[in-house]
Amino acid sequence: MKNIKKLFLVTLFAFYFEATFSQTTDSLSVFPNPFSNSAMIRFDIDQSDTITLRVFNTTGQTVKTFFQSAILPSGSYNVNLLGDSLVEGIYFIRLDIGTAKNITRKALKSGLSSSIANIKTVDKVLIYPNPTNDLITIPFAGNKTIILTDLNGKTLKSFMTDKQEISLLDMAAGQYILTILTSKREILTIQKILKSE
Repeated sequence: MKNIKKLFLVTLFAFYFEATFSQTTDSLSVFPNPFSNSAMIRFDIDQSDTITLRVFNTTGQTVKTFFQSAILPSGSYNVNLLGDSLVEGIYFIRLDIGTAKNITRKALKSGLSSSIANIKTVDKVLIYPNPTNDLITIPFAGNKTIILTDLNGKTLKSFMTDKQEISLLDMAAGQYILTILTSKREILTIQKILKSE
C-alpha cells in the first residue's frame, strides 16, 4: 500500500511539475515593426515539431526562408531579418508548425527617414533619467525583455531581466530607441533615450 501511495504522489508531482514549468505556447512576433535595416523575428513552440519559417512579399513570393521542414525542440527562438535586400513595403512572416497550424504576422519595411519620423513614445512606463551617462531606471517589477536599437532599427542589445536598473555604460554616446516588452510580449514602452559621455 505504501508503494502505491508513493507511486501516486510521484505521478501527481510529475504532472504538476510539467503543467507548472512547461507554459510555452505557440507564438510569433516581429520587432521593431515597421523596420528599416533589420527586425527580430521571435517564435515560441510548445512542443517539438516540424517548423517552416518564411517571409513573403504581397504577391506571395517567398523572399526569405529561415527554416524549411526543420525539426525543432520546444522553446523560444530569435531570427534576425535583414532588410538590406528588401524593398520598402509590406511583408508577411509565416510560421508553419507541423501540418495543421500556422501563424502569420505582417511587417512593414520602411526607409530610414520615415522610420525615424514615425517613432512615437509609448508612455505606459517612463524611463529615467533621460539623458543618462550610465544607469537607467525602469519602474516596472518582474521579468521583461529589453531591446536597444539604433535609429536605423538595428538591434544592438536584446535580453531578458527582472532588474529595474540597467547599465548603459558599455554603449557609445548617442541616441537610441529603448523598447521594453512584458513577459507576455506586450509593449510596455518605446522611448528615445540619449546616452551622454
